[in-house]
Amino acid sequence: MNTAHRSVLAVEKLSRNEFQPFGTAVLEPQGSPTSSGEGFECWFGCGTLNGLDFQLGQVIAQKPPGGITRMERHDHPELLLPISGAVVQVVAPRGDFADLEDCPDGAAARAFLIEPGEAVLIDSGTWHAAAVPIDEKTLYYFAAVPDEPGTAGGAWMPFSGQQRFELSFD
Repeated sequence: MNTAHRSVLAVEKLSRNEFQPFGTAVLEPQGSPTSSGEGFECWFGCGTLNGLDFQLGQVIAQKPPGGITRMERHDHPELLLPISGAVVQVVAPRGDFADLEDCPDGAAARAFLIEPGEAVLIDSGTWHAAAVPIDEKTLYYFAAVPDEPGTAGGAWMPFSGQQRFELSFD
């Protein structure tokens, strides 16, 4: 018997201010480029990955048939970059990282639309679901540090109220 409470989560357009409690939104460049040359302009320093031993991963995302029911978190930031289409990143505020039983707060969860050419740098400890594609399937890249077995990082946990979220694009 499925006792999960179904909720609808409105998808928000990505903005620096609204995403700030969860990390850094990297949007279209603003201001003068940090360098330029023949055929290019470069804006360097959009976000920081703290010099850790990051590895690049690829995900072919498909819409979860049962909605979003679990999230994970890490003790390091994670970069997410959509490649072949837009994705929705669901996040929830950090909890007590030392508590291995801590769960994401579904009442505080938010969903952000990330278009190709945009990215998010998710802060350490921030709860996040796997990105959900707008279309049937979408490729996205992520950069993260592999989690140590037996730690809170990388453990997929249900929402505190056993919520199951569907996304709304209204």
